Amino acid sequence: MMNIRKIVNIVVSAVALFTGCQKDPIATIGRSNMVNIFIPSISSVTQTDAVVNMNVTGDQNVIVDKGICWGATKDPTIEATKISGGPGAGGQPLTITGLIPGTDYFVRAYFRTLNETVYSENVSFETIGYHLPTVATNGVSGISMTGAVGSGTVIAAGGGTITSRGFCWNTRTLPTIANAKVASGSGLGAFVGDLFPLTPGATYYVRAYATNQAGTAYGSEYSFSTSPLRLATVGTVSISLISRSSAYVIGTVSADGGTTITSKGVCYSTSTTGPTITSSMHNNNGSGIGSVGGSISGLLTGTTYYVRAYAINSMGVSYGPVNVFRTL
Repeated sequence: MMNIRKIVNIVVSAVALFTGCQKDPIATIGRSNMVNIFIPSISSVTQTDAVVNMNVTGDQNVIVDKGICWGATKDPTIEATKISGGPGAGGQPLTITGLIPGTDYFVRAYFRTLNETVYSENVSFETIGYHLPTVATNGVSGISMTGAVGSGTVIAAGGGTITSRGFCWNTRTLPTIANAKVASGSGLGAFVGDLFPLTPGATYYVRAYATNQAGTAYGSEYSFSTSPLRLATVGTVSISLISRSSAYVIGTVSADGGTTITSKGVCYSTSTTGPTITSSMHNNNGSGIGSVGGSISGLLTGTTYYVRAYAINSMGVSYGPVNVFRTL
């Protein structure tokens, strides 16, 4: 087994600056007889890679191998992780891959002869860490009683990969993805998402979000209010086939006001110009939007009637305009 020789000379010199976020660069020399080894610079540091420029000078005939070794602690050795640059003297860049973002590393150059392994001093660097993405909430459109459409843009990925983006909302300020949310793809760029289901007549707060390896970032907050529930929309009845004791009355319920119509029909009276379901005669044509009415019979001969359609939902009873007819 080769003996590991302690480095006896250390030369510190000015070197090229490291790229990325790293420690102050130090060029170090290991020396054995007429062979010197040193690291003049470390460059091209990214989240996972770094280029180590190493050099060996002197009698190349005695060098059977040279390269670099690295680790997360000081004094890494070739028994751990290393890259070989082959035999002989000379300088060359060696690329370390598979590093962890935002981590301190120590690297040493080495050369081997038939009798010993010589290392340079430690040179340290730090890989670039991931940062939170930059995301903007552009606004909210298409607001209805139960939904809306959010729009946003992922502007920057923070050095990582955008794995998820979308919108989160709540009836309280500063919503997060722990609240209601909708995902809308991945990556950079503009995106939209349906905010659904919402409660009618409520105020909501919404933010765009984007997630990468560093975590989840949020855009600015927007607030909006959904449309409230309303009474149903009921049209004017038409009257035909009038006889001495009957008539055909038909109307339409065209909108439910955002909530289910539980009952609909027509009501009519001889004594009031505004018949209601509580004070007048009426029929029931079921539920939901659509046509109402039909033939009403048992009417008095030669009598004036006031008639209108009605519909009931959770907001109450709504009536259409009154129409008038007289039996024969």
